[in-house]
Amino acid sequence: MEGAYKEKYSFIGEWYDNQASLVRRFNVFYYPTDDTIEMYDLKNRKTFLRRVKVNGITLDNFFIGSSLYILGRLVKIIDFACEHTKEKLHKDMEVTFALIKPLSSKVTGKIITHFFEHNLKITKMKKARLTGDDVNYLYRFQLTDPTFPFLLEHLTGDLVYGMELVGKDAVALSKQIIGDKDPMKAKPGTIRALYGSDPVKNCVDVSSDTETAIQDVEYFFPSPPFHLSRLRLTATLSNCTLCIVKPHAIREGKLGAALEAIDEGGFDITALNMFIVENINAAEFYEVYKGIVQEYKGMVEELSSGPCIAMEIVAKDKRTNTAVEFRKLVGPSDPEIARLLRPNTMRAKLGKTKVQNAIHCSDLAEDGLLEVEYFFKILNL
Repeated sequence: MEGAYKEKYSFIGEWYDNQASLVRRFNVFYYPTDDTIEMYDLKNRKTFLRRVKVNGITLDNFFIGSSLYILGRLVKIIDFACEHTKEKLHKDMEVTFALIKPLSSKVTGKIITHFFEHNLKITKMKKARLTGDDVNYLYRFQLTDPTFPFLLEHLTGDLVYGMELVGKDAVALSKQIIGDKDPMKAKPGTIRALYGSDPVKNCVDVSSDTETAIQDVEYFFPSPPFHLSRLRLTATLSNCTLCIVKPHAIREGKLGAALEAIDEGGFDITALNMFIVENINAAEFYEVYKGIVQEYKGMVEELSSGPCIAMEIVAKDKRTNTAVEFRKLVGPSDPEIARLLRPNTMRAKLGKTKVQNAIHCSDLAEDGLLEVEYFFKILNL
């Protein structure tokens, strides 16, 4: 038992210290027997964080390029620290980048579900508006392709989804499941065959190799201080409300179904980002429910238990009060009651319990804008 307790995986992590304006480097150790983490300061040669359990972090969160919130610090894993860890995890935790081109939320949802069903986990995701420079970088190896001018026109100024995907042999697998660049030549059942129309409007692109994937991820999801200047979030902050797909629903592969339901319910997703919410922030966000809702503590623990997806929602009918009507689509907070009284609502279809009810939405019309601002302005600083 003593040997098992000491078994660990070793990584090299970096943390950008805002106060000192410098990058600090650590050995980050993960102990699988009890999901604890330890950090060792490489420069000062001393223990920085003694062995402790961090809520929401498991071995699945450790891969090259991942970002972990460890007690208020955003630590980026940049490499394996030993051959043992590399041999054990390298292929099983491979990273790639996927770009979903301008599409309806319904089709985007189907593509996300397709990736999940092929064991590719989304570990970063956001909606962004591409500039010409962004397109030139992300397609830097296709600049001489005859279709590139049309691709540049198709993507420049439009909204796309960028995703970091992680899984066993993720680079090769992702290329296999999206299919040929030309949807007419793609194998039946592949994403491009199902939803693409031509070699430019072919739904989705993925990185060609591991090195390119890491570069693409770093570009689309820039680290501080560049995240406020490149590929910024797209919230409109007008007649909007907040929707959160909770961590349990992300783990269970329900994100795609949620996006489909939002589209079919008459709403647009005008901004989207994956967040890892610290416990203190979750408690602050849900503070209005403290002492009123019995499930308050469970709600805080659920929201901080892993990555969630926050979205700004706007009604397609501009005459509609978005917050009021979207609340109807989401349904009662208790999924069991929702299944009895409003079986077509999102919580009825996706929820499990009052705490794990899949979706948070703004309860009051006046809270919609405030909650969107909390996630897309305050938490994004």
